[in-house]
Amino acid sequence: MAELIVPKIIDQLSDALMKQLGEKVNLVMGVEEEVANISSKLATIEKVLHDAERRRLKDRSVGIWLEKLEDITYEMDDVLDEWNFKIHRAKNEGTNQNAGLQPTLWNKVRSFISSLCSCLKQVPVRSDIAQKIKKINEQLELTLKEADQFKFISSVGIPDSQDFKRIMTTSIIDESEIYGRESDKDALLDQVLSKSSSQGRDGVQIISIVGAGGSGKTTLAQLLFNDDRVKNHFELKKWICVSDPFDEKRIARAILESPGKSSPDSSELEPLLQLLKETFSGKRFLLLLDDVWTKEDSKWKPFQYSLKDGAPGSVILVTTRSLEVARAVGTTHTHPMALMSDSDCWQIVQRIAFGGRSEEWRKKRESIGQKIAEKCKGLPLAAKTMGSLLRLKDTVQQWQNVLDSEIWQLEEELSPEQKLFPHLFLSYNELSPELKRCFSYCAVFPKDHVIDVEELIRLWIAQGYVRPRRRGESLELVGHEYFNNLAMRSFIQELKKVEAYYGLSEYMKCKMHDIVHDFAQFLTKNECHALDGTGRNSSSERRPRHLTILEEGTEEEMFSSRVVDFGRLRSFLTFHRFERVVPQNLFCHLKCVRTLTLSRCGLAEIPAEVGRLLHLRHLDLSDNPFKELPEAICDLYYLETLVINFCRKLSCLPERIEGLVHLRHLFNEMTDDLRQIPQGLRKLTSLCTLAGFIVRSNSDDLAILKDLNQLEGLVIKIEGEVNFGSAKLGKKINMREMFLLFSDGTQFIETPSCIETMEPPPNLEQLALVRYPGAQLPSWLVTKSHANNLTRLIISRPRNISSLHALWKLSSLEELKIGEAEKLECLGKEFFGVTQTLHENSRDALDTLSDSKSSFLAEAVAFPNLRKLHFRHFQNWTNWEDLSEDDEEVAVSIMPCLEELKISQCRKLETLPHHILSKISSLKILDIQRCNKLKDRYSDKTGDDWKKISHILQVHISDEYFSAQV
Repeated sequence: MAELIVPKIIDQLSDALMKQLGEKVNLVMGVEEEVANISSKLATIEKVLHDAERRRLKDRSVGIWLEKLEDITYEMDDVLDEWNFKIHRAKNEGTNQNAGLQPTLWNKVRSFISSLCSCLKQVPVRSDIAQKIKKINEQLELTLKEADQFKFISSVGIPDSQDFKRIMTTSIIDESEIYGRESDKDALLDQVLSKSSSQGRDGVQIISIVGAGGSGKTTLAQLLFNDDRVKNHFELKKWICVSDPFDEKRIARAILESPGKSSPDSSELEPLLQLLKETFSGKRFLLLLDDVWTKEDSKWKPFQYSLKDGAPGSVILVTTRSLEVARAVGTTHTHPMALMSDSDCWQIVQRIAFGGRSEEWRKKRESIGQKIAEKCKGLPLAAKTMGSLLRLKDTVQQWQNVLDSEIWQLEEELSPEQKLFPHLFLSYNELSPELKRCFSYCAVFPKDHVIDVEELIRLWIAQGYVRPRRRGESLELVGHEYFNNLAMRSFIQELKKVEAYYGLSEYMKCKMHDIVHDFAQFLTKNECHALDGTGRNSSSERRPRHLTILEEGTEEEMFSSRVVDFGRLRSFLTFHRFERVVPQNLFCHLKCVRTLTLSRCGLAEIPAEVGRLLHLRHLDLSDNPFKELPEAICDLYYLETLVINFCRKLSCLPERIEGLVHLRHLFNEMTDDLRQIPQGLRKLTSLCTLAGFIVRSNSDDLAILKDLNQLEGLVIKIEGEVNFGSAKLGKKINMREMFLLFSDGTQFIETPSCIETMEPPPNLEQLALVRYPGAQLPSWLVTKSHANNLTRLIISRPRNISSLHALWKLSSLEELKIGEAEKLECLGKEFFGVTQTLHENSRDALDTLSDSKSSFLAEAVAFPNLRKLHFRHFQNWTNWEDLSEDDEEVAVSIMPCLEELKISQCRKLETLPHHILSKISSLKILDIQRCNKLKDRYSDKTGDDWKKISHILQVHISDEYFSAQV
């Protein structure tokens, strides 16, 4: 994407030259003129790039010219990396030499060493970096001459329609409203629930929803899957995204996976199928297979045989674009997706585009909007895309320009599968160069892949796509703005929060619609390639820059691919579990790689050659069995993210870790054998995330954190009494998340003194206490200075706490989760701030002036901002104390904002506090799961007990676990 990288190169060229001069390092001599020439040529090219990108699609020769330019800019980007690294290395070598000599001796030999280093370094570097710069200058000269034939229109800056700041004020579109699918849902529901469902093959009916891409197949399936009648009808329900390729082992594992339980780890298909047969035999199940592509019945037959013994009424529901696929899976009933009417498409368009606009504003645009809706051709995704685009258009003329766009002419040149592309092109062309590149990079993910938003942003940063608008601005913050912008335009969908790390943390996940993913692949067909294990070309026409491994293959198969030149790759990614996907000499081939993900690849050893990957920014080695990291990994000067989560055998980090000077994120969750953090970590002052810091008893390990003031998230594993004072947590103003995990051997009777005297980060928003050993929570938790910012609190497995009396004072708390409190038998009224002191104060208040009484009553609010309250797995909780008549007069307000109350696996709890719940008018969701006595009391939905909670909008009572599954 030359439109993005050219201005970046211009900035970095001058920065590198100035840095060399500023550091007084004579590395690359006599290149000032070459650098000036390159900068001048790039500035000239930059002015025509917008027009070139616009013409790229229709004019193949323009596309070829841009590809040549991109090759040159990628090469220049690599050269700049080498140049900056050598400046850094030369500076460090000089510093080390100075430190090793006496000052007087250094004064005598300084001039001699300086001239000697200059002579020694100038010749080899001159033949290296300087020669590369000269070659690039010559290539640019030819490229600039070739541009003359295209007569590009020169422009400066980004058009107003692409103004990034303006469109950021618009919120993400709500996907909850769906139009025009009521009849489809009713017909399908009748088929799924009817008595005839027991007449399918061997008692299992196979229903296929068949329709064009973007016609709403998945949406219809979701409507049905989440219908209460369907939930009550089937004993087992599973939703699996199948997609392409049809990976039998992955699909089998996904079907067998359940909440709180990982999928079987077998590398062979046969035992998985046997387990599948055992799991589903005799049970009435609904198995929904979304987005099936394979036409090979040989791949499907083993699944069909394994599932054939389901109870009568069992259903396998398939969504697919192809009737051939429907036949291959043995469909017993086909439901064709009808196209939506133009009026339904117009409803979707105007719902999105007209939000918050005046009636007069709407009327002036209705006729144009209806014509645009007709171009959606009955496809809801097209209507949604057009609505998202028109929402950003202010004038009538801008709407007319959309209707008159020449992009609609592309329909004649595209295949039937690509008929939605013109709608997507219209939105895509409105994006800034940064957003275009961030969107198109999503083609590296497999279709239907669940994307971790934070990880996606880090991948964008690793590729250099995120550009701060001013120095010092957080790259992650800018990346989030990019993401929200793409989501607002419907390029990204299904935004949800998902629990992780045993419920202690959350992450945002998202998906791309399969047509949108097809579009991203179409845009990057020469850059992104997916290797399926056989070396066959799945998407790229030329040597790619980004490689995704979809299936496990041999070393010969991987390197025999004529399409892939590993020396050009800037991304090498794996997304599924592989026994072995890494050839022994892979690290020697990846000369330009910025992103390398090798999670779950069975790596027993990380070769020292990893240290040669100079350009590497993002390294994911998670869930591998290696025991140590080579010291050479510390040579990765540009490394920003290191992921070693679930590397359970890893015993130590490299001693020279201070060499990772640009490291900003260290993810080392569930590295149980990692017992010690090297002292060099204290020098990584750019570190923002540290996910597993072990503090040993009676040590000063926490002093390592003293100067790490950029930390935003921190997980501390505590083994006994420790000194928190040396960590200087109170000075870490950027820290938003902190998890304190106490080891099982840590024992205290009262509040641990090390925690009580701790000064917490002043702007802490999320706190988790795991296996907390004290009888009382630390007092600073509810003091005014620290309670003002805390929005999320998790208390998991506290060992000695039997009362939670002070938490109600947390005025900013929005989410409270408490789990496995073994000693808590009664949740008293003090949890809501109803105490004897409050009673006495309220009686005194009645004898005072009314204004004083009003002032007191206004302060008596328990959990004023709490929205979510979760209790999980309280083994001995039997009583939740309700309000008495006296309490009714005192308790002014209890949880006035609470929307969601969830209670799970509290089997001894007998009843709910009805008076308390009746006071919470904001409560919308009451979810009771695996609570036997509560289920017996309320599940009939007819008795007096039910009436006491029936005012709550949604009440779910079931024997299922909470599901954080996607």
